[in-house]
Amino acid sequence: MLTSMQSSTTGVNKTFIQLNSGERMLKPSDDPLGAVQLMMLDREQADISQFKKNISNLKTQLGQTESHLDASNTAVLRAQELVTGILNASNSTMEGREAIATELDGILGQLTDIANSKNPNGDYIFAGTKTDTQPIVKDPATGKYVYQGNSDQREVQVAESMSIPANQTADVMFSNGSDNIFNTLDSVINDLRNPAVDGSNLTSSVTQAQADIKSTLSSINGALTDVGGQQNSLTMISGSHDDNKLINDKLIGDVKDLDYSQAILELNTQMAALQATQMTYSKVQNLSLFKLM
Repeated sequence: MLTSMQSSTTGVNKTFIQLNSGERMLKPSDDPLGAVQLMMLDREQADISQFKKNISNLKTQLGQTESHLDASNTAVLRAQELVTGILNASNSTMEGREAIATELDGILGQLTDIANSKNPNGDYIFAGTKTDTQPIVKDPATGKYVYQGNSDQREVQVAESMSIPANQTADVMFSNGSDNIFNTLDSVINDLRNPAVDGSNLTSSVTQAQADIKSTLSSINGALTDVGGQQNSLTMISGSHDDNKLINDKLIGDVKDLDYSQAILELNTQMAALQATQMTYSKVQNLSLFKLM
């Protein structure tokens, strides 16, 4: 009888704790299978949180890249206008050629600055995985602009089995066949400032530059398309994570949360059983040999 009363008391206490906490499972032994399921769901929720954080950071990086690509596209389009304008008769004087050379020089500097951009951590954005190496430098020996980074992309995991590149590389963005836009503009600028380069040779230089600029614009637009597609993918993946998180929250609730109606019904039953046991115990205690006599 004492064992029965202790068992009923334990049950009542447990139900009171459940009602106070709102949780059905107070310890793993209450529901071993549920405990395992909860552990897996908690792990999955933690992974989703990390993926969401990666996506947020990656969106920031891609947004920064997109901004630089837009600026590059605008600058190269202006260079295209200027180079095409060289063919006009009004630019046949050295003063006219110098005016164009000066603006092209500014564009060359702008594009070089973009290619050598850093993120807030001080890493070069467009150097591939060689983030501590300045991507574009002018080789003092050859006088040519060279790329010092690599073509590797930094992958960021955004889902269990999916990663997205976090970067574009300057060699791809500013390439134009076998050379880059920096040397193309530098060559035109030098020709414009060189009085020995006559109209015929300047026309030949401009024709080559036009082809190089067109190729560079194609490279920049290709990079912009890639970045736009990656941003769209991130938006869809993020939405999928949100949906999965909601589903997991519900599953966790199904396993963990207390059914209050069921718990109160159970508590009433336990209380009734405990009271019955206590009454019986009290009657048995009052029985004694003296009273029976």
